[in-house]
Amino acid sequence: MSKIEISNENVKAIVKSLQTEHDNISTYITELNKELTNIESAWEGADATKYISKMRDDYAILLKLYNESYQTYLDFLDGVYDEYKKKDDEYKGKTIEV
Repeated sequence: MSKIEISNENVKAIVKSLQTEHDNISTYITELNKELTNIESAWEGADATKYISKMRDDYAILLKLYNESYQTYLDFLDGVYDEYKKKDDEYKGKTIEV
């Protein structure tokens, strides 16, 4: 017989791990914005303007959108955790064999 076993604790562990990565990305975005501000105050001219604009208008915006999508995915997984927790509580001590 085959068994499929899903544990709400495993789902929560995955969410926690992914949340750490999300936090790391958020920190990186904050640091990037600080560095761009530092570069802007130290570097002048057309090349500086072009570089900073490209980083802010393209790269930083894409990172922010990526991070927002990541958060949406984490919210979804948190909902999955809640549903598995309900089912774990409902079926505690029972087995389903396929």
